[in-house]
Amino acid sequence: MAEKNRTGRLLAGIDYREETPKVCCQTEEMTEPEVLPLDFTGQSGHRACFLRILSALKRFGRKEDIRASLILPELSEETIRQYAKEAGEAGFLEGQLKIMGEAESVVHFVMHQTNDIWQQQVWFLEFGREEIKATGIQVNKRTTPMVVHAQEPEFWKMGDTLEERDACLLKHVRERFGKKPVSAVFLAGTDLDAAVYKKSREEICFHRRVFLGDLIHARGACMAAGEPAGTGAYLFLGEQTLLYNVGIRSLQSGEEAFYTIVSAGVNWYEAEGSCEVLLLDEPLLEFSFRSMLGGEPIRAGMLLQDLPRRPGGTSRLLVEVCFPGAAECQVKVTDLGFGELYPSSELKWTESFMLKEEGENEHGAGMRLQV
Repeated sequence: MAEKNRTGRLLAGIDYREETPKVCCQTEEMTEPEVLPLDFTGQSGHRACFLRILSALKRFGRKEDIRASLILPELSEETIRQYAKEAGEAGFLEGQLKIMGEAESVVHFVMHQTNDIWQQQVWFLEFGREEIKATGIQVNKRTTPMVVHAQEPEFWKMGDTLEERDACLLKHVRERFGKKPVSAVFLAGTDLDAAVYKKSREEICFHRRVFLGDLIHARGACMAAGEPAGTGAYLFLGEQTLLYNVGIRSLQSGEEAFYTIVSAGVNWYEAEGSCEVLLLDEPLLEFSFRSMLGGEPIRAGMLLQDLPRRPGGTSRLLVEVCFPGAAECQVKVTDLGFGELYPSSELKWTESFMLKEEGENEHGAGMRLQV
């Protein structure tokens, strides 16, 4: 069912949502990710566990060939930077580790299946003792690349007796699956025993493909590890996804255009870019924020106060863009001067443009720019 990895690299998915991680890996010879059995007894702290994982992976290939995805329990800036720091201290190379949330890992798992699986809505149900964690996934096939949205997980409360559990699950399935066609359901933590789930099992399986999943998060992360950001046929939208192309107004071949400094679709903490520009007239830079969801681009200006007056085209500036947080675009400008004729003033300017949540659209929460 899963596609074969043809990257020629050693891929790994690390699910670190619990105290000890679960790991899957895939070599070129494997048709799909396989569980990497690891014993973390006696290992203390994230760094020690990363060391153990890296040591096990090196049995399959060179350290330089490893491409890994790491699933974290939550995606705050502090958590991301802390785990990345400890992985680096353990020996993972810069750029070798892609960080994602659990929803993104499930999306990658689903989208690596044959397209009949995700032609309609897909649901992932994780069975616990008292509740079921349910995540719906929808693919917008009208866009290029296709946009995949994972809904916020729902938690379905279950009854105490077998009859109550069956009745509760049946109620939830009829309510949620009845709103849009569902082409496939993935199950974890259960075999959907017919003796327990008599009516709900029949409802779930009616005209739908149903699969029992094992370590779906780690497998999905492993599948994602071999895909450079922004190069796939689909794009996942999540809370860490940068939705805007950030550009600067410029002249190209005598015509006004916007030069893209940072492209949308990457994780915000990986989004950065820079360019050098020549200022032609006023000490004002104009930036454009173009949403990948469509609509009119948003423009914002940045005034370079106290920049020395020079003839047009003789002020060379370094423009650097990064994202300190998921909703903050920071622009830093440095005056480089123009050779010996106009030495650098060593002036620097920094300004932040805040992204503000505004409402819902068909893909989830919309974003607008507030400057």
